[in-house]
Amino acid sequence: MTKLSIEQMLYLLYTVAYSDEGTVTQGTVKEHLSKELKKNTGDICNTLYQQNLLESPKRRRISVTEEGRKALVANLQTTDYEFDSSKGQKVLNTLLHCLKLTSLKDYVSSVLIEDMDFDTFVEKFKELYFAERKQQELRGVVAIYSRDISLKFRKNHPIFVRTTHHQYWKYMKDILAKHLSKSLKGMPAS
Repeated sequence: MTKLSIEQMLYLLYTVAYSDEGTVTQGTVKEHLSKELKKNTGDICNTLYQQNLLESPKRRRISVTEEGRKALVANLQTTDYEFDSSKGQKVLNTLLHCLKLTSLKDYVSSVLIEDMDFDTFVEKFKELYFAERKQQELRGVVAIYSRDISLKFRKNHPIFVRTTHHQYWKYMKDILAKHLSKSLKGMPAS
């Protein structure tokens, strides 16, 4: 792991934060840094280039290398730096606290994460869907929104890879859309 100074870590953080399509100008990064850090941005940037943590894919634009991202995350996990900006410091400090917790070897997540295949996903989703539908029918109105049912499902059944959940959800919506279109073709026109 590359040990970064606070200034280097912040420079990398701001480079990532203000990048458009993966790159940013040095001026944009400098513009968002504190007054104290603005004085040494040239030296900080050169040092990060020499350590292969920054690269310049286009003229006058910089980006953080993969090695730079790894160094940034590793240093964020162990830093004691406190953000004192008037905009969002609580969120940033909470994020840093969480990163520190994940870096501890004895830290154990309290959320049990399950890995499920598509058939299990469909069965558990059906259970949730029909329970929700029955509850709404008792109230007299049935309006099940996909976002709400998806959030309830994720709350009840955390899936290890979030993209897996989205893939399953999209696949299931495609199946339902095909099924509905077939059902509507068989109905008489009004």
